[in-house]
Amino acid sequence: MSLSLKPLLLLLLATALLACSPSRSFTKQGKKLATAGLHDEASLAFMQALGHDRANIDARVGLRLSGQQALNTYLDRFFRSHGQQQYKESVYAYRKADQFYVSVTALNIDLEFPPYYKQNYEEDLAIYLEGMYVEGQGHLKAKRFTEAEALFNEINTLRPGYKDVGNLKMMSKIIPAYVAGQLAFEAEQYRKAYNHFNDVFALNPNHEDVAALRRVAKERATLTIAVMPFENSLSYAYATNITSFVVSELSKANNEFLVLIDREHTDKIIKEQKFNLAFGSDEGSSMRVGELMGAKLILTGRLLDLGIINPELQQKEKTGYESYIEKVYNAEKKRTENITRYRKVMYTEFGGASSVRMKVQYQLINAETGKILLSDVFVEAERDEVAYISYDGNARNLFAGVWRSRNEIHSSDRVYQSFAEKRKVDELLSGKRDFRPMNNMLIDVQGRISSKLTQQVVQYEIQRGQ
Repeated sequence: MSLSLKPLLLLLLATALLACSPSRSFTKQGKKLATAGLHDEASLAFMQALGHDRANIDARVGLRLSGQQALNTYLDRFFRSHGQQQYKESVYAYRKADQFYVSVTALNIDLEFPPYYKQNYEEDLAIYLEGMYVEGQGHLKAKRFTEAEALFNEINTLRPGYKDVGNLKMMSKIIPAYVAGQLAFEAEQYRKAYNHFNDVFALNPNHEDVAALRRVAKERATLTIAVMPFENSLSYAYATNITSFVVSELSKANNEFLVLIDREHTDKIIKEQKFNLAFGSDEGSSMRVGELMGAKLILTGRLLDLGIINPELQQKEKTGYESYIEKVYNAEKKRTENITRYRKVMYTEFGGASSVRMKVQYQLINAETGKILLSDVFVEAERDEVAYISYDGNARNLFAGVWRSRNEIHSSDRVYQSFAEKRKVDELLSGKRDFRPMNNMLIDVQGRISSKLTQQVVQYEIQRGQ
């Protein structure tokens, strides 16, 4: 045998031994359990052994013996229940025996399972199914839908396709949902009614008049909103359009019960009617606008304040030091050494800030009654800062510090060499040098305000149906 093949053969042999080790361990465990008369548990151990090594003879012999003993025990339980006409216990005892038989025979182990047991099982199953079927119908008539559904589910598990159980099971879901929808509809809780009718429609779109009720409930539950232009009496160089942001956020809310009236339609009516719904208008004005636009809700608002600090960059000349290496001969050690020295320098530090602060108030009004449903004030701000150091020398060696004279040494001269001070200088050397565009900051502020406003409107819509 070549030397190159020996390591491979040794590896294969070691792998085989490792694979057999768990199989032998489970076989040993199975034998102990079988000796103790625990054939059910022993069978499980032998099956696990064969799962690791299908050729394990001891495990196969053990499973054949213990498996038959365990199966006989299961069949005895079934036969006793059958004789005593305990149909439920009989059915489930047989199914457990059959499940065990299938698991063992899948490993090519033959067990004796007399066919007359199956005949007895079918007899008991027929009686048990009929009993549950009648009981389930009774629950259905008595409107005990949860109990009925549980029985029909069990029947369907034991005998799929039994009589009209599939339809009865569906009815145990449809009827309570339909009734709940009717009650919610009568109580004018149209959103809740729609959800119930929608559940029924998904199960059977032809059930009674559910299609029509579902459609009407959806129409009545839907809130049509007219968003009026937000008032803005403030004058700034930067354009604001909070109304467009609000419309955009509401459009993205992904709520099927909130529908915005087309903006062009709204603007057209306002223009044609020469109507101006000012913030805080009376109930009559709101109702008039709602009637003209076909809106159930009117959303109005105004810009209360807009504070803007434009970018302004300031600069300061700062004293500092630049480190360098100087070679110095050490006479005592008789060698040249590198010594860190510091030369006095000047550098420029730049800094500045800009900010945007916006304050907006809004009202959500019931267009039919003029009642204010929601009202709030939002304040959002955005700030930007610029801070950096400009230095023409070797920036990597720049240190902060103080000195009085560039050419003379003074006792107050200091180089700030600490790690924290050096890190601060390095951060400023690579610091932010450009201000964010003010328009971008204004967009972010309006976006956050619109998002908060939309969340409140959506939450109102959701809560009204609960």
